[in-house]
Amino acid sequence: TLVAKVKLLILDEVHLLADDRGAVIETLVARTLRQIETTQRRVRIVGLSATLPNYKDVATFLRVNKRGLFYFDATWRPVPLEMTFAGISVGKNSIKQKLKLNEIAHEKCAHALRRKRQILIFVHSRKETVKTAQAIAELARKEGTSELFSPSQEDATLYNKEQRRVSKSKNKDVRELYTLGMGIHHAGMLRSDRNLSESLFKQGLVRVLVCTATLAWGVN
Repeated sequence: TLVAKVKLLILDEVHLLADDRGAVIETLVARTLRQIETTQRRVRIVGLSATLPNYKDVATFLRVNKRGLFYFDATWRPVPLEMTFAGISVGKNSIKQKLKLNEIAHEKCAHALRRKRQILIFVHSRKETVKTAQAIAELARKEGTSELFSPSQEDATLYNKEQRRVSKSKNKDVRELYTLGMGIHHAGMLRSDRNLSESLFKQGLVRVLVCTATLAWGVN
C-alpha cells in the first residue's frame, strides 16, 4: 500500500552502483520499473551524482531518455579548473618516491603562495597529513621560502588573536603547524579541531592545509 503511493524515487550518489551497496540500488530500480510495467502507474526515477563518468550507461539502466539526461561538464564551473599531472621517475623505492612527492608539493606551494593563493593538499591517510605538512615545512626552511607560508602583515593582529584559540587545542600538531602557516584536517581529529582548521583556512591565516578526503566530502 505504501509503495503504491510513491510517485518519485530519488537515488542520490547513484555512482554507488559500483560499490558494495550497488545491489540495493539495482533492486530498488528493478522493482520500481517492474511496478510501473504491471500497474501502468508512472513513478519518476531521478539519479544524481557528481562523480559519474559513465553516466550514459547508468541512464540506460534507469531507462532515461535523451530529454531526461542532464550532464554538466567543466564549462558550467564558476571557477575554471586546471588539471596537470606530475610524473615521478625514481624507480620502485617508496622512500625516494615520498621524498620526491614532498619536493614537488613544496614547489607547487611556493609557486601558488607567491601569487597570493592558498593551497589544499590531499593525502591518503591521517598520518600522512602531519608527515607531509612537516616535510613541506622543513623543505621551506631549507629552501628559504618559509616567509611565503606566514600570514601577511595586515593579518598580524588577527593572527595573534587566533593564536590564543589555537593554544587551547589539545592537538599538538595543530598548535605547532599553526606557527608555520600550515594546518591539517582529517576524520581522526576532534570536531572542534577540524572546525578550527577550517576557520583558520577560511580566514587566510593558514595558507596551506594538508587533508584527507574527509574535507572534500564534508565541506560545502
